[in-house]
Amino acid sequence: MHIQSFVSSKGWFLGMVMLLVMAACGGNEPTATPTNAPATATPTATLAPGVPTPTPAPPTPTPAATPTPSFDAASYFKGKTIRIVANSNPGGGTDSQGRVMSAFLSQWIPGHPRIVFSNNGNKPLGYIYAGTQAPKDGTYVLWDSSPTLGYGFSESTNFIKRSSFQFIGSTIDPTRAFFAYDPVKHLGASAATKCLWDFSGMTSTGEGDHGQFLMADEISDISEGNPLFTSVVYASEQLNIPLTYYAFDTVDTNAIFTMWARGDINSIVQPSYWYRFPKTQPDWLSSGLVRQMADMGPGHMGPNSEGPPPCGDIREYFTEEQKYTYNAMTGPTSYLLKALWLPPGTPDEIADALSSAVEKAFAEDETLQAKYAAISGEEVKFMSRADGTAATLENEQLYEGALAILDSERDRILEKYFPQYISN
Repeated sequence: MHIQSFVSSKGWFLGMVMLLVMAACGGNEPTATPTNAPATATPTATLAPGVPTPTPAPPTPTPAATPTPSFDAASYFKGKTIRIVANSNPGGGTDSQGRVMSAFLSQWIPGHPRIVFSNNGNKPLGYIYAGTQAPKDGTYVLWDSSPTLGYGFSESTNFIKRSSFQFIGSTIDPTRAFFAYDPVKHLGASAATKCLWDFSGMTSTGEGDHGQFLMADEISDISEGNPLFTSVVYASEQLNIPLTYYAFDTVDTNAIFTMWARGDINSIVQPSYWYRFPKTQPDWLSSGLVRQMADMGPGHMGPNSEGPPPCGDIREYFTEEQKYTYNAMTGPTSYLLKALWLPPGTPDEIADALSSAVEKAFAEDETLQAKYAAISGEEVKFMSRADGTAATLENEQLYEGALAILDSERDRILEKYFPQYISN
């Protein structure tokens, strides 16, 4: 496998102390054997002659506890402006889905606050800002394409754990697929019916004007060794697929389509295209202009509106050791997609109110359902606040347990293929 990258590089970016004081006492003298003392009768008071028997005073009533006022979400959010910030640039899938969603939320959130949608395409810096400086009053909401659990274990992002954020909800099935654009032109006629593993052990596809798979990822994901990026490199390397990798500042949907049209790249790994394209690019899959060439996990792809995927799960072609390493890269880092988060320290009652409102909107607003499905290409699969919070904790622990493997593979892959992106 040949992997290259271009464009200027960017730099890389518990201690808990506990003190337990115990006091102990004791001695060397034997324990005394108790003796039974004679019982002493309790004296009975005798009233003097002519003194009336006193009437006992009624017991002092215990004051009732002052009830804690319930959170009035409508009063709280009324007149406020909620800013929803996407960790992507304008025009991509995360951006367009977030804008559709945001247009409907005001009417479902109690108090009907104003909703403003904006973008911060610098994922690491946006994550740090949300974790350290963003308002914690429910007026700042992250709309993230993936959970980026790795940020919680990186010095460059201040070791801010994703589980410290307040999860509101997510909308998309995270299973990813490997796609080839115009495979006949770029990879040869045989690519029209092949799957990714059919090119295993080849230095070239043998045909086409590219003769190999050309893929791109964002510089920040490469320099940070994002596990989803390294998992694609790892899979292609283990199966010895002819692949060249490029680095760009932005690799969102608009950029991908532009690079496909120019012939800069011919492949991509994405979670939603399989379900989205039959609606947004209705002839691309059916005509063969775009071909699904592998199910990349972490779940399993189902059929879209045009039928089942032509190629199966890439993990079926791994050894058990390869499968374990690959799953460690992909599972904890992409267990949910397109999620809303509140900054750490946001009170639970605010997070509960917003989560309930968003979940109700996606469950009951048929217009929102239809428009969101049209732009995302698939039906909403909403993950609740409780489920998402539990899944985040579980996957963060799994990720931490696999850190040794992830760090080793990340360092090996970056040193071998992307040395110019390693921070000193």
